[in-house]
Amino acid sequence: MQVELAISRLVGSYESRVKSKEFGAGTGLTTHNSRLSVWGISATIGNLEEAKEVLLYPLQKEGVIIKANLQKKIEVESIFPDEIEKYPWAGHLGIKLAHKIIPIIQQSTTTLIFINTRGMSETWYQTLLTVCPELAGSIALHHSSIDRDLRTWIEDNLHSGNLKAVVCTASLDLGVDFRPVETVIQVGSPKGVARFLQRAGRSGHSPDAVSKIYFLPTHSLELMEAAALKTAIKENLIESRPPMLLCYDVLLQYLNTIAISDGFDPDKIYEELISTFCYKELTREEWIHILHFITEGGNALQQYDDFRKVEIEDSIYKIKSRKVAMRHRMHIGTIVSETMLKVKFMTGGYIGVIEEYFISRLEPGDVFTLAGRNLEFLMIKEMTAYVRVSKSKKSMVPSWNGGRMPLSANLGKKLRATLDKSGVEELEKLQPLFDLQRQLSHVPNQNELLIEHIETKDGFHLFVYPFEGRLVHEAMAAILAYRISRFHPITFSFAMNDYGFELLSDQPIPVDDSNVYELFSPDDLLNDIQRSVNSTEMAKRKFRDVAVIGGLIFQGMPGEKKKARHLQSSASLLFKVFSEYDPGNLLLRQSYQEVLDQQMEEVRLRDMLERIQQSKIIITFPQQLTPFCFPIKVDSMREDLSSEKLEDRVRKMQQQLETIK
Repeated sequence: MQVELAISRLVGSYESRVKSKEFGAGTGLTTHNSRLSVWGISATIGNLEEAKEVLLYPLQKEGVIIKANLQKKIEVESIFPDEIEKYPWAGHLGIKLAHKIIPIIQQSTTTLIFINTRGMSETWYQTLLTVCPELAGSIALHHSSIDRDLRTWIEDNLHSGNLKAVVCTASLDLGVDFRPVETVIQVGSPKGVARFLQRAGRSGHSPDAVSKIYFLPTHSLELMEAAALKTAIKENLIESRPPMLLCYDVLLQYLNTIAISDGFDPDKIYEELISTFCYKELTREEWIHILHFITEGGNALQQYDDFRKVEIEDSIYKIKSRKVAMRHRMHIGTIVSETMLKVKFMTGGYIGVIEEYFISRLEPGDVFTLAGRNLEFLMIKEMTAYVRVSKSKKSMVPSWNGGRMPLSANLGKKLRATLDKSGVEELEKLQPLFDLQRQLSHVPNQNELLIEHIETKDGFHLFVYPFEGRLVHEAMAAILAYRISRFHPITFSFAMNDYGFELLSDQPIPVDDSNVYELFSPDDLLNDIQRSVNSTEMAKRKFRDVAVIGGLIFQGMPGEKKKARHLQSSASLLFKVFSEYDPGNLLLRQSYQEVLDQQMEEVRLRDMLERIQQSKIIITFPQQLTPFCFPIKVDSMREDLSSEKLEDRVRKMQQQLETIK
C-alpha cells in the first residue's frame, strides 16, 4: 500500500509538471510514453500477473514480466530420527535430533540453521554449544531482538566466511547474499512453500549452483510436510500474495504525511488515490468522511483538538502545528509490534530488546536467555530492563507474540494429497505411525475428512482433520461448537494445530452421519462466524493496530513509550466511542473486515467447507488416542502445565498407550 501510494504521488507530481511545461517541449517525457518506469523484483510469489497489475495500476500500462529461463536446482534432504514415535508431540523431537546436524555443520563451509521463532532459536543455540562445545567462537545467534551492532558483526563475518554456523530466524531469510553459505538447515516446518524456497536460496546463491537444504522435523508428523514441500517445489506451487484493499488507516497516515510539507489539493489527491489498485473503489462519500476526520475529528471526536490535525488554507490541506507534525514524524510506519524494552547490563552495554509482556512477568532474580546468554533480571527503569550475567544452568526462554505460523493453503493442499501417496521416503519412514493410525482409526486421503470420537477420563473428544492450518481450524472449531449447540445444549473447550482441531465436552458430542454434512455446510457462514466468536472483542484488539497506524493514538516520546496495556486501553475507549456515536466509521469497518480476512481467513474457511461437501466424511470411534490426535491433545495441556510437567505427563501418556496396545 505504501509503495502504491508512493508511485501514485510520483505519477501525479510528474503529470503536474508536464502540464505546467516544467520539462519543456521536446524532452519526450510524457506519462504514457516516457522514461517514468516502474520495476518490481520478486523471487517467490505465486501471483506475478496480479502483482504486476497492482504495481503498474497508477501508470495504466500493461508492462511485461521478465523471467530467467533457468530452473533453480534445489536439493531437499530430510533428517530422520533413529526411531519414529508412534505418538508424536510438537516440541519434543527437534532438540533430540541436535546431534544429527553436527556432522552437517562440520562438513560444510558455512551453515545457516533456520528456526521459526526467536525463543526456539535461543534454545537451539545453547543446545548446539552443549552438544558440540568446540563450536564455541565459530557459531553465532541472529534474530531481530539482538542488538543491531551484533547482528551487523555476524553478517560481516558470514560474508567473510569466518563463522561456521549461524542459528537464525526470518531475520536472515530475505534480501541477503552470503556467498560462503554452503548449507541450510530448516528446523521445523516453515509452514509455507515460498518461505522454504527463500531459505533454501540462501545457499548456492548463484544461478548455476545447487541450493542444499536439510529439513529437521520437530515431531514425527512434520515429515509429511517435508514430503509435501518436495512435491510443491517440483510443481512450482508457490503461495500468492493477495493485494490489500481500502486500508483507511494507511490512507490517514499518508494524508497526514503529505499535509506536513506543502499540503495537498483534495481533488487532485483523490484522483491520484483512485488511480491505485488499493483505493480504486474509494467513493466520494468515503473521501469526504476521511477529510472530515483529519480536519475535524469526524462525527465522534470533533470536540477534541488533538484529533483536528489538518487545517485548510486557500483550499489546501496542511498540518501547521509543529507539535502535531513532530508527533506524526516519530510514528510513521505500518508495522505495529508489541512494546519493546531495551535490555542492558547494569555496568553498561546493550544486549537487545524484549517484549514488555514477557519481561513484566519476571521477578528480580529470575534468569532468562537472550542473545545466547543467561541473564539475571534486576529491575526495569525508563523502558529499560537491567540485567547481569548469570551462571545459573536453568533459565526461562523468552516467548515472543506471533510465534506460531499457520500452514499455508498451498502446503495444506499438498499435505492432503501426500497422505495417500506411496514410494515417498518420508512416508515410508512414518509407516509404523500410519499402521497404528489405520489400526485404531483411519488415514484419510485427499478426498476424505476424518472425524474421531474418543472418550477419555478428561471427557468426550471430537477430533477433526481438515489439514487447513491453525487459523482456519480455530474459526471452524468455534463455528462447529455453535452449530451443535443450536440443537443440543452443550459446552466445549477447543484445541487445534495445523492438521486438525478438538472439541472437548463433559457429555457425548452429537455428530454423526445424519447431521455431519449440515454441520460443515458453507451456508450462512458469515452470520455463523459473527454469532460463534466474539467478533466485537477480536475487532477491538485489531482496532488497536488500526488506530496506531491511523495516528489516533500517540505512542509516547522516544524512551518513554506507552505500555501495551495503556495503548489497548486508549484504543478500547476510541472503539467504544465510535461504536456508539459513529457506527459508520471507516476505521471501525476496517477492523471488522481485517478480523474476517486475516484472523479467521474467511475465504479459505469457505473454500474448505465447499471442499468438504464434495468429500467423503469418515467418522470413527477409536478406543484410545491416535497418532493424529496426540499432538492436538498435548497442545491442549500446554497452557496449564510447565514444560517439565508437560514432558512427564506426555511420557506417561505414551507409555500407557503403548501398554494398552
